[in-house]
Amino acid sequence: MRVTESIADFSPEELDELTADCLFGKQYLSFVEEEHGSRARVLYFYERDCADGNRLTAFAPAYVYREPIPLTFRLGDFAGGGDAGPFGRWASHLALGVPVRLRSRVFTQDPTATRDFLEQITEWAGQTGLAAVVLPFVLGSDAALRAGLAAAGFASAFYEGDFYLDVSGGDIEEFLTSALARGPRKRFKNDINHFLSSGLTVCDIAELGPDATVLADQHRALMERYNRPAVEFTQESFERFERLVADRRFIGVRSGDDLIGYSMSLYGHGTMHVLRYGRNDEVQDDSRIYINVGYVEPIKRAIELGCGRVHWGKSAHRVKTLRGCRHEDGIVYARFLDKRVHRDLSDVFSRLDVANRERFQALTSGAEPS
Repeated sequence: MRVTESIADFSPEELDELTADCLFGKQYLSFVEEEHGSRARVLYFYERDCADGNRLTAFAPAYVYREPIPLTFRLGDFAGGGDAGPFGRWASHLALGVPVRLRSRVFTQDPTATRDFLEQITEWAGQTGLAAVVLPFVLGSDAALRAGLAAAGFASAFYEGDFYLDVSGGDIEEFLTSALARGPRKRFKNDINHFLSSGLTVCDIAELGPDATVLADQHRALMERYNRPAVEFTQESFERFERLVADRRFIGVRSGDDLIGYSMSLYGHGTMHVLRYGRNDEVQDDSRIYINVGYVEPIKRAIELGCGRVHWGKSAHRVKTLRGCRHEDGIVYARFLDKRVHRDLSDVFSRLDVANRERFQALTSGAEPS
């Protein structure tokens, strides 16, 4: 196993061949490296087969955060106790996966090699003086990784659901008619009709230009609305995403010349990820800006691009379930190098797993979580 701190050491083609996932392709990883690089140590664990033309056979991006970054996962907050608790030394945790669209994956050409690759990464973390290896969001469908993590002694607990829709058909109308049940179909059509009667227009923002400032302002307003301690994306963040990620969409909503809402998406390998959304807080959402720019229009673009699935990530549970979204389990895995601390974490995780699943079920069903 080898370690590097530069995504420049990998070609787009070899990453695409091994990962087949746009969240782990060179475009998105280049964005994350530049976006988070001043606040985290960015690492890439990998293996190559020298007997096969130096072919990339294993790969996992990871981060050791030097300072807190809004909306990144922190084990102390998840497991309890915060930064001062027994699991809260987040600057000594090796986080495997990618942020923004939280996803933890470890790629090996041979699935049976996953455990060995994980053991090598964990050994490296211990030798480097880190306290834990954390995978904040492993999908429930990632059977090979989950088996490798269990065999390597990682503790696990359900975190959240990752919501998605499988899309098909020649256009949005065909998709709504053929792929959705009556209830979600009626809600989407109602959302579309509200928007059509509003006089607002949708546009693809080919070049951000001065709109980057507007996106940053609307993002900041969203963070303030939900009492986030700081903004996640600045104007430079949006400009960086535009510059480094070619396979993306910025969709805008305009009232006349004014940009009053947007969504930001990434696509590749048959999947679109809607990453961020914002709107002008002074504009009432009677026209269903959120649903149209955040759901309807990305579905349209996904169909046009030939994508078979659109992901929206976690949260907004009822909005998504009422419109037919399904979900995959998102599971936290962690292993502390100190065996006593790890036993304590395993006990906490066993309780959290049950409680978090009950809470998620309540949120998706519309019941009040206990």
